[in-house]
Amino acid sequence: MITVCSFLWRDDARQRSYTFDERHVIILRNMVARHLKLPHEFVCVTDREFIADGIRCVPLDDRSHVPGTCGRKLTVWAPDAATRIGKRILALDLDMVIVDDVTPLIDRPEPNVMFRNPNYIDGGRRAFYQGSIQLMNAGSQPHVWERFFGREAPAIINQRFGGFEQAWLSEMLPWDLPALTNADGVYGAGRIGDWSTTNVVADLPDGARIVVFPGNRNYDQPEVMAKFPWIAEHIA
Repeated sequence: MITVCSFLWRDDARQRSYTFDERHVIILRNMVARHLKLPHEFVCVTDREFIADGIRCVPLDDRSHVPGTCGRKLTVWAPDAATRIGKRILALDLDMVIVDDVTPLIDRPEPNVMFRNPNYIDGGRRAFYQGSIQLMNAGSQPHVWERFFGREAPAIINQRFGGFEQAWLSEMLPWDLPALTNADGVYGAGRIGDWSTTNVVADLPDGARIVVFPGNRNYDQPEVMAKFPWIAEHIA
């Protein structure tokens, strides 16, 4: 059984041009239901209560919360994640569009599979791992959680990379873990369309399965949907 885990919370210290709400959780649940052909349950770790078919709400864990960051997402690495969330966890951000079958990406035995940041370059500030997709056995890599509360953590977390949560993951995890890339059909939206232009990107790359929309944009903003017309059919 796979537990697909999403996060929904409000943080006034984190300013964005969009706001996630329950509707985005339901859209992600629907995309997962269409495109993951494995037994699974859908969990939302959240600071609110809402009722939606097929979604189990788990109270938000603030132990790793740092205002203005995604530190709360590190709770999937906590020692009690197996009992709170699930034993085998697929953590997905809400800012993605699933466009095709993701079963081949998820039906695999490794304890940890990460999403390699397509924007990483040697010496740059972009983290090696992107936190949008994380597949793990709960309790694996326990130092990811334990060291976060150590005295040295503030000096480590942004010494090389921005992004806080993904910076921490990139410092704590080995860089030779199995990782998802464009070759697996996982794309960042910036790799599909040139954001410096208004050119319409009508077609997805061959083999695309997931497109992530990180940064200060989301897939359902009118200007984003106008740039990527294929979004509408996949979030319906």
